Amino acid sequence: MFIVHLMYALFIGLAIAWFFGLVLGTRGPWNNFFWFFMVIFLFSWGGGVWVTPVGPTGWGVSWLPFLFMGLFITLLLSAVTPPSARRRKLSKNQTNDSSNLKDQASGISEGELALDIFFWVLMVFLAGAIFSHYVWYPRPI
Repeated sequence: MFIVHLMYALFIGLAIAWFFGLVLGTRGPWNNFFWFFMVIFLFSWGGGVWVTPVGPTGWGVSWLPFLFMGLFITLLLSAVTPPSARRRKLSKNQTNDSSNLKDQASGISEGELALDIFFWVLMVFLAGAIFSHYVWYPRPI
């Protein structure tokens, strides 16, 4: 089941991240396709294995929980991302702004540092939830 779960989460994560990231232009608060995909992929996989299986099955696994969890986290991330972070390219007015250059030269701000720390805590938590399903999940005898 591990391989089938992985393949469902990978395919659904790629499809959702591609649609939202490249077609609709939102890549989450990180404005990076890879990290946007990784969050969707891990939430889809973690939610898909822990939510009660419903809907049609393929290769003995219900794929609807994977899809619902992937769509849920994508819509949530898209809703909380500020509109300025959704833009793919900066306009010429923003690149010549002296305050923007000053912010870039100052290095990492406290907000970015907190986002990085919470991001990695989230990734470790999701990986732990996925791992715990395959190790400690009660199975019928």
